[in-house]
Amino acid sequence: MASSDDPSTRAGNPTIRVGGLEFEWDAARGRLSCAGAPTACLPVETTLAGFLRGLHAMVGTERFNLALYGGGQEGAEAEFDAAAGATTVEAGLAALGERAGATGLGRFELASLDRAGATAVFRAYEGWEGLYQRALGVCWGSSWLAGRFAGYCRQIFGANTWAEQTKYLARGDECDEFVVRPSDRTVGRELEALMAEDKASRADLEATLEQLRLEVRERRAAEERLTQEVHERKQTERTLLEKLEIIRRQEESIRAMSTPILQLWEGILALPVIGLVDSARASQMMESLLEAIVRTKARHTILDLTGVDVMDTSAANHLLKVVRAATLLGTQCLVSGISPRMAQTIVGLDLELGELVSFSTLESALRYALEQEALPAE
Repeated sequence: MASSDDPSTRAGNPTIRVGGLEFEWDAARGRLSCAGAPTACLPVETTLAGFLRGLHAMVGTERFNLALYGGGQEGAEAEFDAAAGATTVEAGLAALGERAGATGLGRFELASLDRAGATAVFRAYEGWEGLYQRALGVCWGSSWLAGRFAGYCRQIFGANTWAEQTKYLARGDECDEFVVRPSDRTVGRELEALMAEDKASRADLEATLEQLRLEVRERRAAEERLTQEVHERKQTERTLLEKLEIIRRQEESIRAMSTPILQLWEGILALPVIGLVDSARASQMMESLLEAIVRTKARHTILDLTGVDVMDTSAANHLLKVVRAATLLGTQCLVSGISPRMAQTIVGLDLELGELVSFSTLESALRYALEQEALPAE
């Protein structure tokens, strides 16, 4: 397929040059081009006027003008760069003004440029904004041209500028006239001022509502995340509590295993102690043994220490307290299996040992208890 720039495809297309610009009509494709760029012709006083009147009704005069001002300002920089190749700024802007007139935008001119005073005056003749507003019987101002001229002067003065319109084609003046000077006014600040003065248009309100909707969605999402975190935290707490309960039960089982209290005969209990005995374990044994004595109403209790390897002084003291406490509950406490090392520890306490009844083995202690119970030993 041949390119649109191919001379063979352009054959027969009517063309015309106006103000240095070439216009071409491609009837087969239904396209108008100006300097190679697609271009549209709109009747200013009917189609364009109707379109902009509808837009104005939707957003209000202030926002309508600021939107056009910003659009003109944005396009000015590229146009100014294209004109920068001229011998002077004035010559470049003159060329741009002629091209604008050739395209139906309205010819404009730089009426004066005071670089020292940073002031420029522009005039636009038969501009499209003035023409469509005059057809509608309104005068909203030529904001697109104002933004365009402010954009040019921003390049010339190297500072932000603002264009004030002083004459209006829509009011019957011979042209639209603009005075451009450096200023701190910007489109963004003007929009903020509109909101501060409660001059919000429907577009402002819709933007505000959309922002509120976004904030609500974000807040809901944050709440959902927080709810999920709370749920996960509660689940973690439940899991930890369950684990702690398991550990507690395991500890109880270990304690029960470490202090197994056996009922060898009616009225006779035995507590075989195995492994290391420290103060904490001795205290635990006392508590468990005393509860068992009360529960079973035992008359004899055998504390078998055959499996104990080491017992410190504090533990030995606790052991003697167990014997005394058991005696106070009405049971005779017998101790069996005391090793020589434990015997030395107990003697070293320099305590009264008269209440301590000891046996070398568990068997001999049990036999003694059975005899005391007046039961035949087997």
